Amino acid sequence: MLETRKIGAYISKLRKDQDMTQMELADQLNVSHQAVSKWERGESLPDIGTLPKLAQLFDQTIDDIMNGGDSNNNQSFKHVGKIVENVSEDRTVEVANLINVGEVDVEELVEVAPMLKTSKLKKITEHIEVDRLNTDNLISLAPFLDSETLDELVTHVLEDEIQWQIIMEIAPFLSEKTWDKLIKNSIDGVIDVNNLIGLAPFLSKEQLDKLVHHTEQGGFSWTVIESLAPFLSKETLQYLVDKSIDGTIDAQHLIQLAPFLEKGQLDKLVHHAKEGGFSWDVVMSLAPFLSKETLGELVNEVIEGKLKLDHVVSLAPFLEKEHVKKLINEIGIENFNSDSLSRLAPFIDQETLKNLVTIYMRTGK
Repeated sequence: MLETRKIGAYISKLRKDQDMTQMELADQLNVSHQAVSKWERGESLPDIGTLPKLAQLFDQTIDDIMNGGDSNNNQSFKHVGKIVENVSEDRTVEVANLINVGEVDVEELVEVAPMLKTSKLKKITEHIEVDRLNTDNLISLAPFLDSETLDELVTHVLEDEIQWQIIMEIAPFLSEKTWDKLIKNSIDGVIDVNNLIGLAPFLSKEQLDKLVHHTEQGGFSWTVIESLAPFLSKETLQYLVDKSIDGTIDAQHLIQLAPFLEKGQLDKLVHHAKEGGFSWDVVMSLAPFLSKETLGELVNEVIEGKLKLDHVVSLAPFLEKEHVKKLINEIGIENFNSDSLSRLAPFIDQETLKNLVTIYMRTGK
């Protein structure tokens, strides 16, 4: 790896040896003195067009500068200069040829890649023989290549066997076209869909929806949707809620998605259960994710006689104490059986509990 601080220190030494100020050096190279200052502090490097001028000015080779003044025997990068000189003169094919004949190592191209324009790097890689590139090179070059070039290299380097660790490394730089191909291959059974789950943050809404619809049709196990849930859109989750309500999807599947459902979506499932569309067990499973307002509305419906008391009692661990107090006060203690009260007891506030004990002692009920 190029040591920017070491290079910067060497540029500073060369300048001082010539008794030049940063401003004077900047004027000679037609750059700002701030740029020179950043080089010398190791915060950046001279660009491809400036390096040959800098080397010529101080009677150095580009390799001397890029190796921070190390002697030839100790230089880690012996051919970076050839890459820089050829690219600065727009001889990109020559760079590729030097790599193809083994005169320049791909690793040296990787080192200077951050300094190259995407268009220049594209022209170089287009002419490099595929067998000169390995997966490590691909990962290192990915941030600096355009999506089209990267897609082509991925296709050639990985050939028929997809190496998922490599895909994971370069995922942020892959194009929609490549992701579409991977999605299609998973749906066609060519690749295991579980390999795509770890890449879900990089998939578009449309790509995720394709996986969801294929699962809905029985193509994948429901665990695929459960794993993708954190990345599904509000619209897709609403679609799944609607499908459970119309009976297309088992309501038990939606329970696994509860942490990712919005209040309105959860309320819709609760409403359907109240109307008898689901068993109340579904609401009990959703209870940890229901809002205080929704639970309060269920308490009010019991008080108004619209909902069975046992239904709300089953949600006791998730009710606010104020809800429990209101339930007992409004319904009246005489309308609770001992089982319901015992289930509510751990969640009753002290004042209400004392009142209940007093009533029991007075009435014997």
